Amino acid sequence: GAGFQYGIGRDFGTERGIITFGSEAGVSILFSRQIPGLGIYLKPFDVAYLFEIPLKNNRLLIGPAAMLEYNYNLYPDLQAGFDYWFTNFSAGVAARYDFRVKESDLRLSFNTSLAGFISRQPDDRNPYFYDIGFRHAVRHLHQDLTFGLAGDYNVTTLEIQWKPAPNSRLTYAYKVKFSGFYGNPEISMLNHSIKLIFNRKNA
Repeated sequence: GAGFQYGIGRDFGTERGIITFGSEAGVSILFSRQIPGLGIYLKPFDVAYLFEIPLKNNRLLIGPAAMLEYNYNLYPDLQAGFDYWFTNFSAGVAARYDFRVKESDLRLSFNTSLAGFISRQPDDRNPYFYDIGFRHAVRHLHQDLTFGLAGDYNVTTLEIQWKPAPNSRLTYAYKVKFSGFYGNPEISMLNHSIKLIFNRKNA
């Protein structure tokens, strides 16, 4: 279903590259077999240390990355008020490629997980207890965290940004994101989003 997210991001320059930091939160309306639900998304941090690769005209940066991410879905209309979740605390690789077309600045960003800790709801649960609420959510989102590699789960994002002019306060972006867990219960999510980024005055 449709959703809305709000986030902040900041780059910090270093002698060898940049440190990037971001954080996001959002909500979405879900439908599963015509049953409405609520999706809650929270990413407390997404950080990367990117080293610059020398190029003649454009700018390429690559480096390690880490993030903490929560996906929490509620279906209050189900008989037991089930909740479903996918938590990942991941380490991976990030890359960024900056280039210019005429007066426009463009950026390609890529991020993929390689290893981390994952939490999913149990494959079987007692259907007679209503388990939705803040206390349940905090407990469930960190329940039975297990270590996994790329063969167990993956979170990958690809984003392209377009800044019409160097002094523009607005940047437009399109992002596609895949999230998958290959154990039980298996889950795969493919999200498309249009982003409007407000740049700092000196950006």
